[in-house]
Amino acid sequence: MTSVGVKVDNSVTRQSGPYCFKIQGELHHLTGALLPHIDQTPMYAQIYILDIAEHLNVRRANNNNSDPIVMDNLQTMLLDNHPYIG
Repeated sequence: MTSVGVKVDNSVTRQSGPYCFKIQGELHHLTGALLPHIDQTPMYAQIYILDIAEHLNVRRANNNNSDPIVMDNLQTMLLDNHPYIG
């Protein structure tokens, strides 16, 4: 539930073949605040602090172009299989 923060060295990237990237310098993970700011909608790991009934509503609000049935199926799969969710 973090993002990778790196400086990518594009000297090794190619137009064809499998994608790869070379990290230059330090590798670190970017994590946001545990709670959203007052006027912000929860995102990423902040969603998992909410009541389970609210997870799907927040995900739908953050991804309004998504198919609601797919979002519901993904939530069910996460709740059934991920040991740290739920």
